[in-house]
Amino acid sequence: MQPVQTLIGMNIKLARTKRSITQAEVANKIGIEASYLSRIERGTVPVSCERIYEIIHFLHCDINEIFPVPSEVETQFNR
Repeated sequence: MQPVQTLIGMNIKLARTKRSITQAEVANKIGIEASYLSRIERGTVPVSCERIYEIIHFLHCDINEIFPVPSEVETQFNR
């Protein structure tokens, strides 16, 4: 199990690369720096739900493609 921000970041990167879209394209469209998107994808920075939904809309993906199932997420209750 991994922290949720790591899993979400990995899923964003996977969804983006499956669609052959660059970090620069996503970042430009949603108004952030490509370096910030890179940190989101690596799970090194927390990201707001609003920003995640902007990415989901831009990538035209399903929410389930980005958000992991609860059993995959490490929390204080299942460590």
